Amino acid sequence: MICPHCGHDNIPGVDACEVCGQPLSGLDLTTSELERAITEHPVRALVPKKPLTVSGETTVSDAIDAMVQHRIGCLLVEQDGQITGIFTERDVLNRILPDRTNLFSPVSDFMTVSPETISRTDSIAYAMHCMSVGGYRHLPVAGSQGDAIGMISARDLLRYLSIRFADIRDDS
Repeated sequence: MICPHCGHDNIPGVDACEVCGQPLSGLDLTTSELERAITEHPVRALVPKKPLTVSGETTVSDAIDAMVQHRIGCLLVEQDGQITGIFTERDVLNRILPDRTNLFSPVSDFMTVSPETISRTDSIAYAMHCMSVGGYRHLPVAGSQGDAIGMISARDLLRYLSIRFADIRDDS
């Protein structure tokens, strides 16, 4: 969507221009029902799961055990109720497996510090944009105080899209 204020070509569905910050909601009417669904529905429509959190002092081994036990691909690292990092299965594969002595180190040594977050009121299109641009498979949902209130994954987005697409096809 072209910003009428500065002319920047933004991705469809963003709520504000990425350059000048002017609001864009309601300016670009989408044509397909699926496009409307992802631009109009907020992240809370995905019903973000409560994230599993650990402290930065948790050992990598304990963090991996928790991920396996809960069948999840990432953990949020918190300190004083604030998100300080994210530790994912990619961190395990790329940074832990090459040197297994790292299993006994604190997870804070291997987490991604200050991960990008979204709010429950951000559009699904914005969440998809963040995940695509950042190459993320998981995106923390933060409350107004920076606390972890949810987690969405690429799988959540695919599930939402497949349900919406099936609904649209059934209506045709």
